Amino acid sequence: MNDDKPVNMCACLNKSFAALKELGSMDAAREAGAGIECCGCLPYLEIVFETGETEFAIDDPRIEEDDFSDT
Repeated sequence: MNDDKPVNMCACLNKSFAALKELGSMDAAREAGAGIECCGCLPYLEIVFETGETEFAIDDPRIEEDDFSDT
């Protein structure tokens, strides 16, 4: 990770990725409201549910700019 603060939450919901991870699935997180407004958290949440990680560098190499389009 770089020196910037990690990306670790859905800003629209004001909920951490750790809290959303406890919901158990991407579908459950979306039902709770994740990604409803800006969609900025969705690429990170995909990785949360694939790997269990809950904090990311803003420039995480696994996420491409195209991933931020509405899913």
